Amino acid sequence: MDKAVTEMKKDPSVKFVLNGNASAEGTDAHNMALSVERATAVKTYLVNSGISADNLVVKGYGDKKPVADNSTEAGRVRNRRVEIKKM
Repeated sequence: MDKAVTEMKKDPSVKFVLNGNASAEGTDAHNMALSVERATAVKTYLVNSGISADNLVVKGYGDKKPVADNSTEAGRVRNRRVEIKKM
């Protein structure tokens, strides 16, 4: 995360979206809430590290954008993530 902060501070005018994701355990509503909470936690860290909250947008995708197989624990771990993207 500290590397992300360093890069983000290079141009304070750039805006970012924090895409929260979850594994496919639980209900759709629960996974959506977890993904938003996960992205919000990253936003809090970034703001506490000096990134402007105005430059950060939180989005939650629940379990809708997996990068790995949700039928294995290793895959579920990979799907629990936040992706930081330039807007």
